Amino acid sequence: MHKLLATGIALASLGLAGQANALNILLTNDDGCRAPGIGALYQALTAAGHQVTLVGPQNDSSGIGAASVVSPGQAVAVTELEPGKYCVGAPDGYTPPAGKTSAIGTPVDAVNVGLDLLLKNNRPDLVVSGSNFGENVGPLTQMSGTVNAAVRAMFKGVPAVAVSTAIDMELIMRDPQAGYAKTLNALDDTAAFATRVIGELSAKADKTRHACDKSKKHKACDLNVLGLPGSTGLNINYPALEAHEVRGVAYAPIGDWSAVNFLAQRSDDGGVRINLVAPPTPSAEQKHYDAYQLFSGKAVISVMDGNLSVDGKLQDHIRKELRGLRP
Repeated sequence: MHKLLATGIALASLGLAGQANALNILLTNDDGCRAPGIGALYQALTAAGHQVTLVGPQNDSSGIGAASVVSPGQAVAVTELEPGKYCVGAPDGYTPPAGKTSAIGTPVDAVNVGLDLLLKNNRPDLVVSGSNFGENVGPLTQMSGTVNAAVRAMFKGVPAVAVSTAIDMELIMRDPQAGYAKTLNALDDTAAFATRVIGELSAKADKTRHACDKSKKHKACDLNVLGLPGSTGLNINYPALEAHEVRGVAYAPIGDWSAVNFLAQRSDDGGVRINLVAPPTPSAEQKHYDAYQLFSGKAVISVMDGNLSVDGKLQDHIRKELRGLRP
């Protein structure tokens, strides 16, 4: 495990601090504004010279997905922990309306408060969400507050990076304390890795923009701070391993297999429980995707965007198939 001080020195030695590619970053998460994962990323990013504003949920919002305030006029409490660090939650005394499930102070709420209010006049170059305690790969991405905070930022036109640190599920089921410690031990290595990815990509994107500006190929210059088109971003997952044990980096798309699987089951008393079940055997194709690559001990980088639409050719296909359809 890298110590945070050593991480800061190493990052500074890469020449990131104070350079032109230092970024204005909104940092959020779903584990809560005081969680160790967001703290590790805050220290790594600021040590690298980036300007970081932390805006996270007041409470742990793990697994809450894209939930957010949907009642117009709903009050939200914004607490400043210290300069540049904020928590977003429900106001004192709040009780949800009878018969209604509501969520206030979610990761999406934190992103909205950060972009719409706190950084309204100082729009960030990038939103970073994490580091989450537990991986967000495969089907888990759909329910992840960490990933959906990043997706919300991309919907609002700001590129984003979701960052997560895996859990050794076999260990944590057998020995919860040891399993928790193993993930906790990897948080600052995760932060160092993610910060290095962001630094290297932003530096190369800056060079690319300068080169294409000189060549006057303006369409080729339409890249964000990660060197990707539009508000496209990344989903980074790091294994719960010591740095020397990580088996390299995999560049893999988000797939449909996961080592962590939740299943609704009927219990003996007639109730329904959501249980953790053993994963199915992955197919040869599924082994090339994010979850299996992480399971095999690699750090995984997946490109993602916040646009839920598909290729225009598929839209045209459905239009042709449904030609003549009327309401």
